[in-house]
This record gives sequence, structure tokens and C-alpha cells, in this order.
Amino acid sequence: MATTIAQIGGFELWDILQLAQTSRMSIKLSVESPHGVGAMFFQGGNLVHAETGAAQGDDAVNTILDWREGSVSSSQLPENCPQTVRHTSIVALLMDRARQRDEASRNEPPPRNEPPPRNDPPPRAANPPSPPPVPVIEKPQRAAPVTVPPLPPLPITTPSPVFPAAPNLASRDKELSDMDLKVVKAILEELDDHLMGGLISVDIISKASGMSLAGINSAPKACAMFNRLSEQLHTALTRSEDALAKGINKFIIEGDNGLLIFVIELDERHRWAILVDGVKAQLGWVFVIIPELQPRLIAALKGR
Repeated sequence: MATTIAQIGGFELWDILQLAQTSRMSIKLSVESPHGVGAMFFQGGNLVHAETGAAQGDDAVNTILDWREGSVSSSQLPENCPQTVRHTSIVALLMDRARQRDEASRNEPPPRNEPPPRNDPPPRAANPPSPPPVPVIEKPQRAAPVTVPPLPPLPITTPSPVFPAAPNLASRDKELSDMDLKVVKAILEELDDHLMGGLISVDIISKASGMSLAGINSAPKACAMFNRLSEQLHTALTRSEDALAKGINKFIIEGDNGLLIFVIELDERHRWAILVDGVKAQLGWVFVIIPELQPRLIAALKGR
């Protein structure tokens, strides 16, 4: 039995998909829209299948994400669900859509600069005719004023629920298109290889939105918290009367459970958040890896 979880008005569809992933749900999300009906299937938090009336897999995913009104409901994941989508991660799907938009904008032909039409003056006649006499028009008498009855009030209609405009998503797409996504992803995977099972998650965070632009095992809520905490630390340490520092390059938090959190300032637009299992990865080895990868990561964020 399907249960409606969002009559979209306060959520973005992306928020619901990220919730299904971070909560590791095994669930079917059905989307009903005036444009059509579709469904996305998650198994253990991974997107495995999508379908609409006319498409399956990646084509169905792109079709559903283009809808801007409707509702979302959840139901039990059916058995033997097929694997039809290429990107099981929502973050990877977002990066791929940004790349497709970037390539499409590059392939569009530039506008043609056509010269304005010439307005040549008409040829002058040898002997122009004399103007006709101006007729005398009698001034008509003023008619009595006409009283127009007031118009009936317009009926008030309630608009259908729509997916809200997503300024964060638009700015996030712009930041993704500005960077070299392939190189950024390769550097994060290299970090994962170096830590040999000690990496819990890693994210490149947008300072403007607090959202993850690229990552492994991305944690959206943690990204927003780290971004807010970084801003508060920067304000407390650099903007007070007794400022302790001119700026912050990085800060490290060690939990009593052995969790290590690194938040590193990359440039004026991006932060780098790394969560490490201190039992599996030695702290000294992390301090060797970060300075080695950081310059390459900054260069990749500046674009191709």
C-alpha cells in the first residue's frame, strides 16, 4: 500500500532522494505529475531502477527529475528489482547531470550577428504632386457619458502544488560546471585508497549553500553542520576585538569513539570535510596525505 510522504510544497525532490540514500532505505518512491507517472527504486540506499510510462533506467531518471509539480509516495520495494540505472549514488547522478548541461551549453552554436536591414529612402519624383486641399471637418457634439457597470470579481483558484524553485540547486549546478569533476572525483578516490578502509566519508562543500558538490559516502546533514561550524569559528577567532588568528586553514575534531573530523579551507568558495576512523587509519599518515592532495584538489576546483 502506497503512503504519500510529500505533497511537494516544502521539499525538493532532491531532498527526498538524498534522504532515501543517507537513511539506506529499501523503498519504492512513486512520483505522480500532470506530465506523467514514474517510480524510482532504492535498495539499501542505492538507486537501482527507475521507470516511467515510456522509459526505464537513466532516461526515466532524467524524465522524472525534469517534472516540476506533483506528489511523492512510498511503498515496499518489490522483489527481484532490476538494475537499470548507471549511477546508484544521488551525488554521482547530480554531477553527471551538471556535466551534461555543461556539454550541452558548449555544443550550442553561437548566435549569428546579422547586419540590420537597410532602410533606403524611396526615390524622389521629378515633379512632386501638390498636396490635396485639407477638408474642413465640423466638430461633433459631445455624447452623453456612458456608465460602465462594475465587473464581477474573478474566481480565486488554488494553484496545484509544485516543486519549489531551487536556487541552491541552480548555484550548485554552476559550481559543478566550473570545476573539473573527473579530476576531483579521482583525487577523492585516491584519498580513499591511501587510507585503506579508514575513510568514512569525504565531501567538497560549497560555502555558499553548505551542500556537498562531490564526495564519497556523502553526508548532506553533516556537510551543512560543518559549514555552519566553520563560519562560527571564523567569526569567533578572527572578528572579535581580541582576535586570536587572521584566518583559519583547517580544524580537527577527535571524538571519544575514535572518529576524526578534518575540515580544511580550500579557497573562497569551497571546504573539504573528511571523516576518518582513527582505529583503521593512523593520524600521522592522514597529515601526510592531505598536504599532498590539497594543491591538486584546489587546481581541479578552479576548472579545466
